Amino acid sequence: MAWTGILRTFAAMLIIMAVALIPPALTALATGEATLGAYVFASAMTAMVGAAAYAASSGRRKPSGFRGALSVVLLWWVVIPLFGVVPVMAEGMTFADAYFETVSAMTTTGGWLSQEGAVALRSGALWRAELQWLGGLASLAIAAAIFIRPAFIGIDTLLPPFSRGEHDSFLRPLRNAVSAFIGVYTLVTLAAFSTIAVAGADTFDALILAMTTTASGGFIPNTDGVNAYGSGVLFGIFIFTLLGGVNFVLIARVVRGQQERLRDIETGAFLIIVLWAAVLFWVTAGAGDVVLFAPQLFNAASLVTTNGYIVGKAPPLLTVLVTAIIGAAAVSTAGGFKILRWLVIMRRGREELRRLIMPSRIFGARQVANELGVWMHFLVFTLTLSGLLVAVSFGGHSFELAAAAATAALSNTGPLIGLAADGTEGYAVFQPALRWLLLAGMVLGRLEAAVALALINRAFWRW
Repeated sequence: MAWTGILRTFAAMLIIMAVALIPPALTALATGEATLGAYVFASAMTAMVGAAAYAASSGRRKPSGFRGALSVVLLWWVVIPLFGVVPVMAEGMTFADAYFETVSAMTTTGGWLSQEGAVALRSGALWRAELQWLGGLASLAIAAAIFIRPAFIGIDTLLPPFSRGEHDSFLRPLRNAVSAFIGVYTLVTLAAFSTIAVAGADTFDALILAMTTTASGGFIPNTDGVNAYGSGVLFGIFIFTLLGGVNFVLIARVVRGQQERLRDIETGAFLIIVLWAAVLFWVTAGAGDVVLFAPQLFNAASLVTTNGYIVGKAPPLLTVLVTAIIGAAAVSTAGGFKILRWLVIMRRGREELRRLIMPSRIFGARQVANELGVWMHFLVFTLTLSGLLVAVSFGGHSFELAAAAATAALSNTGPLIGLAADGTEGYAVFQPALRWLLLAGMVLGRLEAAVALALINRAFWRW
């Protein structure tokens, strides 16, 4: 592998983390919070390690293949959070608990040990929101640069607005993706902040809500949850929640005024799924009362985009879990299975039904040329979800809570467990061993199935 390129990318990630620690430190300074020293120490330490990694990466950098890209992805989701745990530990948590919350934030899961603890300090709430925002940007870049290719997703989608280079070079496209997306991603966040603030939210709350909504993180900086805000704020959150589930390549091209033909097959399907889920939720909440439809439309958008917050009457847990698993667009900040994969599966199902009904008819070439990656992901996703569910159940928890926790972790929809009868206390209800399993599920939820299988394949890692 091209170690110099990996080390240089690792150094860049550390510098980003060190800079991100400054705003919470300033917040702690302004509010007189005792965590100020922890933020200053973490920022200085991370910057020093980043500078050392940068110095060690000097020399000619060779193109890095898929193994190098996978190494960088794992560094981001697993190692980089280690540099963000010190401020969370300063809130009174153990290392394991702080690492759980940091990974939960960076994967945009938004599953906290306690909602009250997550918003107890302004610096802590800002830090969690920043981690989610960075995690959302990383999810977009990793998906567009590495994973959204026919080998993984089954079909072609919108071409990203940057060069992905040769097949044997993955790190350069990753850097190109970050450069291409960060401006538009920031612009969307600023638009969300302005809209939510004008709608009546407190400036600090508007900043948190803008970052987490853009990142599909589902973090509400209020102990009363999303119901603490007025209808205007909820409408602003709804609009940008929907935007977070749209293919970000489409958003980037529209913002830049590019006139190329946009072969977008996801946005229409995404909106139909949100509407379908809203009607389903509305029926279970009391069809006929038009007033109840708007809250359920909000809930549908929240769950399909894997934010996970709920207003008004909560839909039945089973329908909530299925909706969260569906996911949104392939290049979006949302988690879940992703709409493109469902389209591939449904096309294959339609073709097989036609062949069963009319076996002698010639239907021509297959519409989906490369399905292996989709079915592999479906298999790994299903088995992992089942394994997490069984493990949590064996831990002495109810089947309802086990299903909610497993789905929340793997689809990166952390607030889901609050809908289970015994999950309102947060993830502190689980034993430490189970929290490590759920943490692994959060990371796997951000990886492709092929990547997950490569992790346990020794032949893949041979030099």
